[in-house]
Amino acid sequence: MNMVGEKAVSFCLRDLDDKNHSLQDYAGSWLLLVFHRHLG
Repeated sequence: MNMVGEKAVSFCLRDLDDKNHSLQDYAGSWLLLVFHRHLG
């Protein structure tokens, strides 16, 4: 399914310093998200 141009689903993620970041925090800005699986 092509979702180019669609709005992103709102979500919140915690960083390594235990700080929450929501997509709403970056509204109006360019944002690059990189997801990777930790292989430990």
